[in-house]
Amino acid sequence: MGAAIGSVIDRSVFLGGGSVREGPRLSDLSVQSSALGETIPLVFGTARVSGNVIWSSGLIEKRSEEKQSGGKGRKSTSTVTFSYSVSLAVGLGARPIQGVRRIWADGKLLRDEAGRWLSPATLRVYQGTETQNPDVLIEAHEGIANAPAFRGMAYAVLEGLELAEFANRVPNLSFEVIADDAVSAGDLLVEIAARSGVETAQATGLDQSVEGLALARDVPSRSAIEGVMGLFPASVSEGGGVLSFRSLDAGDERTVFETDMGAGGQTDEDRWAVHITREQGADLLQELSVRYGDPQRDYQPALQRARRQQGFAGNRGIIDSPLFLSGDRAKRQVEQMLALSWMKQETHQLRLTVDFASLDAGDRLAYQLDETTVRLLIEEMDIAPDGVLVSGYPVSTLPNLDFNSSATGNFTAPVVELVGSTEFQALDLPGLGTSREPLQVLAALAGGSPGWRGGSVYLSRDGGETYDILVSSRVAAIMGEVLTFLPQGPSAYWDEQNEIRVRLMRPDMQLESRTSLAVLNGANRIVAGNEIIQFRDAFLDADGSYRLRGLLRGRNGTEWAMNGHQPGERFVLLDGGGLVEMTVPESLLGQSMLIKAVSVNNLLNDADPETLSYQGRSLMPLAPVHVKASREGQDLVVRWVRRTRQSGDWVDGRDVPLGEERELYELDILDAGQVVRTISTSQPELIYSVADQVADFGAPRAEIEGALYQVSALVGRGFSWTGLL
Repeated sequence: MGAAIGSVIDRSVFLGGGSVREGPRLSDLSVQSSALGETIPLVFGTARVSGNVIWSSGLIEKRSEEKQSGGKGRKSTSTVTFSYSVSLAVGLGARPIQGVRRIWADGKLLRDEAGRWLSPATLRVYQGTETQNPDVLIEAHEGIANAPAFRGMAYAVLEGLELAEFANRVPNLSFEVIADDAVSAGDLLVEIAARSGVETAQATGLDQSVEGLALARDVPSRSAIEGVMGLFPASVSEGGGVLSFRSLDAGDERTVFETDMGAGGQTDEDRWAVHITREQGADLLQELSVRYGDPQRDYQPALQRARRQQGFAGNRGIIDSPLFLSGDRAKRQVEQMLALSWMKQETHQLRLTVDFASLDAGDRLAYQLDETTVRLLIEEMDIAPDGVLVSGYPVSTLPNLDFNSSATGNFTAPVVELVGSTEFQALDLPGLGTSREPLQVLAALAGGSPGWRGGSVYLSRDGGETYDILVSSRVAAIMGEVLTFLPQGPSAYWDEQNEIRVRLMRPDMQLESRTSLAVLNGANRIVAGNEIIQFRDAFLDADGSYRLRGLLRGRNGTEWAMNGHQPGERFVLLDGGGLVEMTVPESLLGQSMLIKAVSVNNLLNDADPETLSYQGRSLMPLAPVHVKASREGQDLVVRWVRRTRQSGDWVDGRDVPLGEERELYELDILDAGQVVRTISTSQPELIYSVADQVADFGAPRAEIEGALYQVSALVGRGFSWTGLL
C-alpha cells in the first residue's frame, strides 16, 4: 500500500500523471466569509488566514451633535455627524493556537506586532481549548444562555472596530495566526495523517523548516499530503500498522550481487538483465517554478524559479504550493525538485530474489552495471512467490545544491504609523473669514507624524470641565515654521530683497514656484506670523528647508504685521488645501478660551489644553489709505480712502462695497503717543478745528501725530493708519 501511495504521489509531482484533484491553495485564504457551514481552517506553524465571521453585532451607529451658539439675539446652530463601528468574532482555526500577531483590513495593516492599531479596537483571542468560556461581549448581546463558547475552535473577537478608515463598511480581515513557529515538513505530514484517522504515523529525515500551512477548505487528507510533498518529496510506506514518511535519502541501502538476481524471469535475459528505459531529453523540464506564500512579503504569493543550463529541453513546469516558506527555502526546494526530475530521466528494472521483499519504496539498491556502481532509488516493488520485480531511478546522493540567495523582488511592508499629535492654528486674519454671523475664521490642522490622519479641535466654556467639538479635518494643512528673521519690506510692489526660509512639518509636504502672473492672480498665499504674503519662487535646499523669494508683502491688509517677525513663528500655506472654516461663538469674542487639538483615534483626556484668544481680526476693518491733510485757514482738513474686507479688487471703476453695517471712522490726535482727542465721523473726511488744536496743544502745530481707524459695529476699531497729519 505504501509503495503504491508513494508511486502515485511521486508521479503526480514529476510527470503530471494520476487523477486530478484540487488541493489547498493560497487563494483559499484571501477572502473572508460569513456563510454558514464554512470550513474553519487548520493552521500549522504561523500562517495568514481570513477565517469565517461566526458572530457580529452589526453596524453600530453613533450620532454626534455639535451645537454652536449664535450669540445674543441669534439662534444657535447645530451640526449632526454619524460614525460607525462594529464588533465581530472570527473563527481562525480548528486546532489550538498560541495567539494572533498582526491583523490586516482590506490589505492595510490594522494591527502591528507591537499592538498598535490603525483604527481603534479591542482584541481578545481564544486559543481553541475545550475549556474556554464564552466571550463577555457576545454574552451581553445574545444573553448568557445563548452565547456559545466555540470550544475546540480558535477565534478572535474585535470589539468596537471604528470603520471610518474603511468607508464605514466592514473590511475584509486577515490574521497572522501563531499555531505552534518552528514546524517541519515531517511534522505536517504526521499530523495530517493522524487527523485522517491513521493511528500511528512517523516521519524520518523530513526536518526542513516550514513557516506554516493553513488548510482553509475541506480537502481530502491525500490532497493535503500532496501539497506538502510537492516541495518536500518523500517515500510513503505502511507496515506493522505504522504509516512512514521518509525523505528520499533516509531509506535503507542493500547491495545486490549477481547471485541475488534472476528470480522469476522467463528467459535468461529477463532474469539477469537490468532493463533500462530512458526518457527523451526534449521531454524533460528545463525550468521549474514554485508559487508559495512568503512571510517576508506579508504572506502574499511569491515565486521562485530554477533553470537547467545544459540540455535542449524546453518544457516548463510549476508547482502551486499551499505552504508558507522563506524565499531561500522555496528556492532550495525548487532547485532540488528540478534536479530530481532529471534524475528520473532513466528508469531501471531488475528481478531479485524473494529475500529482498523486506525493502520498501524509498530504499536504495547498489549494484554493478558496466563496471559502474549504480545506486537505485526504489519507486515500485512487485512481489511474487518466486521473486521481486523492482523499479526505480539511479541516484548518487540527493542534490544539496549551491545557489544564489533567493530574489523576491521589492516589497515594502506596511506599517501602522502612529497618528501622533495634532498642531492647530486659528487663522484669525483679515480677508480669511466672513462678515456673516456666526463668526467664522479659517483653521489649519496637521500632524508631524506620517501616520496623522486627521484631528479635531475641542473648546471648553467652563475652564476645562467639559469640551465641545469646534472643528474637524482629515486633510493636513501644509504647515511649518519660519527659520530666519524676516525684515520689513514694501507692501506696494515686489519685495526682491528679502527671502523667507521655512521648514515644513513633514517631508511629504511641498511648496512650488509659480509665475508672476499666477501670483498676482492669487497663487502661493502664505501666513508667516500674522502677515499674509505671496511668493513666486520656491527653492528646496539640501537640508529639506525651503527658501521663498519674489515676495508680495502685507496682503489682505496685513501690512501692520510686517514688523515683529521672529524665527520659529508659524507658517501656513493658504492655498494648499486642508483649511476648514471654524465657527466661534460671538460670546467668546475678545476672550481667552481653552482648546484641545486631538488626533483621530486619540483620547480627549490625553491632549494638553492650550489658551486661544479670539480677537476677531477677520472682522476688523482694514486700515484707511491715502491719508492726506491740508489747511483751510487755520483748520486742518483730513481726507482718506477707505478699504473693504469684501470683494476689494477694484475691477469696474466703481467704489468697493462697505462691508460693514454702517460707515464710521475715528481719528486719535496724539501727543507723544498719548491720545489727547478723538474725532468721529461717518464720512472719509473730517475737520480738526483751530480751536481744538489750541485747546489740545496751546497753539496750532505744523505737524500733528494721528491714528485713524474704521470702526465695526461688531468688533469696534479696525487696523490703524498712523502717521503725521
